[in-house]
Amino acid sequence: MILDTPPLDPTRSEGRRLLEEELAKPRYAVEPSLWDRFREWLLGLLDTTGPGLPSWVFALVALVVVAVLTLAVILLLRPEARAKRSATDRGVLDERGVDATAYRSRASDALRQGRWDTVVLDGYRAVVAEAVERTVLDELPGRTAHEASLALSGAFPDEAEALRAAADRFDAVRYGHGRATEVEAREVLALDERLTRARPRHVDAGALR
Repeated sequence: MILDTPPLDPTRSEGRRLLEEELAKPRYAVEPSLWDRFREWLLGLLDTTGPGLPSWVFALVALVVVAVLTLAVILLLRPEARAKRSATDRGVLDERGVDATAYRSRASDALRQGRWDTVVLDGYRAVVAEAVERTVLDELPGRTAHEASLALSGAFPDEAEALRAAADRFDAVRYGHGRATEVEAREVLALDERLTRARPRHVDAGALR
């Protein structure tokens, strides 16, 4: 009985066809836009390589590329990698059951202890949580610091610059780009205090607490 199996020594056209079929499989679609560019580059390489090389070279290149990509997909799908990505994708208010008062209390405790990073983080969370509680912002899961600052700038235009600066400090501290100073920490707390007293433009007086 003759089995329908691919040849062990494919021609260049057969090698290209096999590689195209393999690369088209869904499991390799990790980053569609970047992947498409890489796929086109790889297939173009097979087209432009000189004719003097034997056909088994193309099959070997295809196997190596597939093996590397398979390993990369496996590593990206490991639980540790998924947990690391999810940890950096969370929004500003990533804790359930914590209100603005609790965030404000934590920021005050951190201020007394000189933990400026914590003051910035919990102080800005208090700003966003207070806005949600006053219905200035909708309760939107996953909202980033800068998304919150842009939305709040429309309600408190006089504080737009301070809101952007606080969002920048929040991201810098949270994602390890920098450390907060005492001045920055106190500025975030002062912003929270001013916004608590201010009346947003698009909210009626009767809706405020």
